[in-house]
Amino acid sequence: MNLTVLDTALLSGIHALLSSPGLDRLMTTVTRLGDLGFIWLLLAAILLCRPATRRAGVLILLAMALGLLFGNGLLKNLVARPRPYTADPGIQLLIEPSREPYSFPSGHTLHAFAAAFAVGLAGRRRLFIPCLILAAAIGFSRIYLMMHYPSDVLAGGLFGFAAAWAAQWLLKRLEPALSRSKRAENPPFDGKNP
Repeated sequence: MNLTVLDTALLSGIHALLSSPGLDRLMTTVTRLGDLGFIWLLLAAILLCRPATRRAGVLILLAMALGLLFGNGLLKNLVARPRPYTADPGIQLLIEPSREPYSFPSGHTLHAFAAAFAVGLAGRRRLFIPCLILAAAIGFSRIYLMMHYPSDVLAGGLFGFAAAWAAQWLLKRLEPALSRSKRAENPPFDGKNP
């Protein structure tokens, strides 16, 4: 059994088992939270406002940028996997079709998990669990609404974690150079300079 056959069977099974008007409304709302990464960009902006949480905000933005570059920009176009509703025109969509024709990996899921894991890697433990739950809900909404196959969402979660990890690695390498640059711009007052 190939991956597409398994994915299609899982997608149909999930939809047949769980589909309901209440869940339709909930999943439509949840998926919209992930549109254009808005909820995560808002969180990053809030975290950037306080010095104590600024690093977490920077990490979210960096992780999402890496996810956008490699996930949406590179992988989607390399894999070029059609979305479920293009493979099966009989699927009735609850939301507008995506402007992006390709399905793998799920961009909503990738950015959600990139942001959630960035929060965790920045040490914001109290915020990490709610972010992780929201990221999982957004990922599930993409399957429920038949925008993505389950493997697209799984890959999005894994690539999101990788983007957060890469962002942390990159930020650790950049921080010494940034702090040296900041010290050079603002030398300490030694009493000799006016």
